[in-house]
Amino acid sequence: MNLSRLTYCTTNQKVKIAEIDGGTGAVENIKSLGLAVGDEIIYKSRKNGRGKIVVESNNKEISFGYELASKILLECSENPNTTLNHVKVGDVAEVTKMGAKGDVRFRLLDMGLVKGVEIKIIRVAPLGDPIEILINSFNLSLRLEEAKNIEVKVLKIHKNGKKRWGMF
Repeated sequence: MNLSRLTYCTTNQKVKIAEIDGGTGAVENIKSLGLAVGDEIIYKSRKNGRGKIVVESNNKEISFGYELASKILLECSENPNTTLNHVKVGDVAEVTKMGAKGDVRFRLLDMGLVKGVEIKIIRVAPLGDPIEILINSFNLSLRLEEAKNIEVKVLKIHKNGKKRWGMF
């Protein structure tokens, strides 16, 4: 069974919730929306790139934020394709298509960002731009505009586990 994040889905894709990768607050928020592990949902749309996510469950539309949606892990038959700007920190992906144009394309290809190479998202700047990736044992920072043109297949989901506040 392959795991994927809800944020990697395509429009009108029917999926099943496998687990929730978050703390008790995230789990409670998702339960309060009427969703639980094992439910089948249909991914409807995403507003404004990293904006609100709309899904359908039991003929009812539910919308929630991008960060909460990224904590919902789904069962998938195959690894999902998405663009690099949507991949979450810690996830590992393989480049499937380089859509950049002009000088930027040649610069990225020269640095090893070619089809088939594995990359890992290391960190994202506080305001979301740029992102840092690990590629061929070196770190590379990319602007979101550059990352939007790179299509990837997510290979491995990084799970944060249950988070608790406090020291113990």
